[in-house]
Amino acid sequence: HFGSSQFGSSSTFCQPARHASIGRFRETRIMLSPSALAVLVFAAMFSVSEAGCPAGEGYPTSEDKTCVMCGAGTYSVEGSTNCTRCPAGTWSSVRGAVDISTCQKCRRGTWSSQEGAPSASSCHDCQPGRWGSEEGLASSSACTACLPGRWSSAY
Repeated sequence: HFGSSQFGSSSTFCQPARHASIGRFRETRIMLSPSALAVLVFAAMFSVSEAGCPAGEGYPTSEDKTCVMCGAGTYSVEGSTNCTRCPAGTWSSVRGAVDISTCQKCRRGTWSSQEGAPSASSCHDCQPGRWGSEEGLASSSACTACLPGRWSSAY
């Protein structure tokens, strides 16, 4: 029964609906039953969880809708639900990164096929006899063989 229940009487739990003018605005108070209030609270919680996370955060799993800080090697933009891995050929030690600009390219003469690499140590030297003239190589095959009569001990 709405008038008196485990939540108290209508005079203590819900006041009668009324209107009051405050300057240019009009305030409206309405009565809600406990079950209607519960539906509104649930709907608000669901819409917040579907809105995504703040920049630099994402859901740890598809089942867990709790935003957590993105780890090193990842980033996320405002409203995203997932932390995106830095692409192969890059790395980032920044936690809570908010865009791809934190992903640093592997230096020339190195490569990395790992997505989401958390440090520059993920970048490997090109094999002896091969070199890399560009930053951000994503595979060892991107290292170019030295021309005949040339050599490279490092890259």
